[in-house]
Amino acid sequence: MRILEQAVTKASSPVEAVRALYTEHGARLRQTLARLAPTLDADDLLHETFLIALEKSNELNRAQQPHAWLFGIAVKLAATRRRTARLRRFFGLEEVAELAVVDAPSRTVEQRDAQRRVQQALEALTEAKREVFVLFELQGLGGEAIAEACGIPIKTVWTRLFHARKEVAAAIERALVTEARTSGLSRSEVRP
Repeated sequence: MRILEQAVTKASSPVEAVRALYTEHGARLRQTLARLAPTLDADDLLHETFLIALEKSNELNRAQQPHAWLFGIAVKLAATRRRTARLRRFFGLEEVAELAVVDAPSRTVEQRDAQRRVQQALEALTEAKREVFVLFELQGLGGEAIAEACGIPIKTVWTRLFHARKEVAAAIERALVTEARTSGLSRSEVRP
């Protein structure tokens, strides 16, 4: 261990120092991350840990025990990601699938139609309601963060969100009824 720490402090570049740490501790660090955050992707956490290490390479040079410093980054990162996952579960977002690229060939016609309907409903909202709706419902920001971002009181956020939800739901329902009428299908046959 002492030889590695000397190599890190003598490395000619931050990349070399981080590479030495990765070579020596990468496997153990990945295992640690998998244990600290078993429901998360340990490889992603490992990658992010070393990206942070590169960004904070000036701190690495001052660290008395570079491996302990690196594991400290990993522990903090795992805790942050666990907390984020817990919040996502609390708000019912854990089942939200990763969004596909807008023009991905794997998207179905139904997905494209649904996206078009949502986009049309958003365009019908006032700018103020659209900002709050998008930040809360589509981007996952909390009410306080939205209030700060938009420079409005928290009660205004909740009022705008309430009205925006009603308007979006009504606009999507109107679009579905229109599609049903123009296609000759019943409303129940048109997928939301």
